[in-house]
Amino acid sequence: MDNSVTFPVGIFPASIRDIVESLQRYENYQIDFTSAAFLTVFAAAMGNTWSACFMTGWVSHPIIYMVLIGPPSCGKTPPLRQAVTPLLKLDEAYDRVYLKEISLYRKWERLTAKQRKQQSMPEEMEMPQRKCHVVVNSTIEALISAMRDNPRGVLIYNDEIDSLLSNFNRYNGSDESYFLSLFSGTPFKYTRKSNNEYIFLSQPYCSIIGSTQPGMLSALFGGKRSLNGFSSRFLKVYPHISAMPSWNETSMPGEVLEEWEHIIRKVDGIKPPTAQEGKINSIELSFSLSAKHRLISWKNEVNSRIYSNSENETEKALCGKLETYIISFCLVIQVMRGICEEAEIKEIDEESAMRAIQLIEYFRAMESRITPEIEVGVLDLRHTELLALLPQSFTTSETVATGRKIGLSESTVKRFLREGAREFIRKEAHGHYSKF
Repeated sequence: MDNSVTFPVGIFPASIRDIVESLQRYENYQIDFTSAAFLTVFAAAMGNTWSACFMTGWVSHPIIYMVLIGPPSCGKTPPLRQAVTPLLKLDEAYDRVYLKEISLYRKWERLTAKQRKQQSMPEEMEMPQRKCHVVVNSTIEALISAMRDNPRGVLIYNDEIDSLLSNFNRYNGSDESYFLSLFSGTPFKYTRKSNNEYIFLSQPYCSIIGSTQPGMLSALFGGKRSLNGFSSRFLKVYPHISAMPSWNETSMPGEVLEEWEHIIRKVDGIKPPTAQEGKINSIELSFSLSAKHRLISWKNEVNSRIYSNSENETEKALCGKLETYIISFCLVIQVMRGICEEAEIKEIDEESAMRAIQLIEYFRAMESRITPEIEVGVLDLRHTELLALLPQSFTTSETVATGRKIGLSESTVKRFLREGAREFIRKEAHGHYSKF
């Protein structure tokens, strides 16, 4: 990938773009990390409140799985923390209310019916629910409880996302499948084994954001995860970084981050009417005719063409997930523009569609930079399978074609022939090999 590829900050309204650029100018934050974090947090603040309908039966909510990738001490954590701070402040206020409510409930529990009457307390009292926007270092059981208690949705925030993804299936063999389903907002039931409780989520919303290092990519997103759609669900930001962030003598004006908090509180303050217990009515936006034409042209001329020309299953999976993301991006960008008073929020217009296309192609370019890092680990996992499928004597082109069938790119296969298979194959002539 061209190292000059950077996050298209022009997709943001001017007020958000100014915040991102100020953090770069005053704090030396990496602009790709900041932009991706702001995009994800804004989407999480929207949650289930908003949805986009592109075609009949195709309704999307702004669910984003995002991972920031870079070497140690490259500056991933500060922009991530600044982006999430407004949601954490809201949660801090929720916690103060909850502590008062749960204290009153525990007092009510201890009293007899007669004592409750004497103290003017109600005969019946429901246990208070803990409201939150952000879930940190959570088990799958605690996460699902949080989504049940917060139908608007939650954001999983793990500074080091390895701790979340590496522990999948450690205690429950279906953890990974839940996150595959959550990405599309699919309703599901969860059985809490500790007390045999069934939790039904009719409209789950969960976005994810965290960071990792390049050396962890193959373990987190390689192997089976590169083929079952898990890896392609995660948008990956991996800018070219050659030095540690520098320090600046000039202080950033305080109103910069105050404006970000104001924007998040404004979008969080929009409360659609409650439909029924455990579900909310979303504000559904349709697409203008010109916006639809723009997206259909992108699909036919770009995404479908790349899909048809590719023989790599991982790349094909990415094409499919980008089509899901582009609808969500249109929605997020339109609401951003409306919250920042640059557009109306009546429908998704062509301008938002154009900006969403820019964003999608940025993430496609990022994936091309990341794939070689992931495939280093994939090679070790599948070289036995590749060798088993090859005849006794074979050529480079035959090996490449066979590798594509199991999701290995041409560069990975050639590297395997050149460096990784000396104990198993013999080079007979240029481009010709045989098995020992």
